[in-house]
Amino acid sequence: MKLHPSSLISIAVAAALASQAHAAPTVTQASGTFSNGSSVTITGNSFGTKSTASPLVFDNFESGNNGSKLGLANAVVGKWQDGAGSEHPAYTTEQAHGGSKSVKLAANENAYNLSVNQNGSFPVIYMDWWVRLNLLDNISRNWKPFRIYGNDDRMAVNDVVMCNGDGFSIINENAEAGFWWGEGGNFNNNQWQHYQVMLRASSSAGSADGAARQYINGRLVSDHTGVVTRASSVHWSQIRIGHYWATSSVDGCSGNSGANIYLDNVYVDTSWAHVELGNASTYAASTQREIQIPTSWSASSITFNVSTGAFASGSTAYVYVTDSNGAVNSTGIPVTINGAGSTAKVPSPPTNAN
Repeated sequence: MKLHPSSLISIAVAAALASQAHAAPTVTQASGTFSNGSSVTITGNSFGTKSTASPLVFDNFESGNNGSKLGLANAVVGKWQDGAGSEHPAYTTEQAHGGSKSVKLAANENAYNLSVNQNGSFPVIYMDWWVRLNLLDNISRNWKPFRIYGNDDRMAVNDVVMCNGDGFSIINENAEAGFWWGEGGNFNNNQWQHYQVMLRASSSAGSADGAARQYINGRLVSDHTGVVTRASSVHWSQIRIGHYWATSSVDGCSGNSGANIYLDNVYVDTSWAHVELGNASTYAASTQREIQIPTSWSASSITFNVSTGAFASGSTAYVYVTDSNGAVNSTGIPVTINGAGSTAKVPSPPTNAN
């Protein structure tokens, strides 16, 4: 069968549009002064859509009074909510990933649920935070850095870190949908660690199309698709970051007196679309990533408030955009932290190359 030239053109156009629709973001220019709290704009292609540019909640905890309880305080964006262990977190100057404060969760035998919380209906979740664990003595038999619940707690997603291993778990109302050893992180006592968790619920009850992705300290440790995350019509409804610390002993794990858990730069959203600054020219090589706070978002332009995190003044950082499907520009565009009028632009290809 011979195709008409117009048919060939239509096929080519359709293929090009399909390719464009699934293209990863490209950042071509970044303009503004990349200092903490300043507003900057990046331009490029294939950023996709984000109906609400700002996250559900973001907090660097700088506005709280040292020693006072976090409670249901306003965050930099959004507000903290009630949940398991929400009475325990307190502002502190003892440790900070960026700035001068973080929030402290003092775990002991009488305080084992300790969380910062969000409640709602969450078919899609993106969480990004820094955590520092200071042990009082022994490692716990069971620390859950985060846990997500739903449907009367019969659905759950969590990391579990133990004295003798770690893992990542997804549970629906009927069964464990998956448990993967070695994907829960580790203690790295007295060091700040970075968690990024991306979750997408099954499109309908029992559908094997849920997804989970997790980075710890910039390393992809979890990447699972085809997961049945729910057996009903409801979605996850409770987000707990903190969250659980066991002090008792079991065979192979000694008891412990507790730990001080510090959280900083906590970001929670209902879209995977987000912006980061990384410390390397490729996303895969970036071991330090600092989440940014979008205020407007279009397919070709994003404006955001800068969060420098632990980047030093004068250092070079690279801008990365992840779209709502999880695609990210593999190569970043460089900017200078606190550089006056920092501007970077991808150079145009030479015109005399032929």
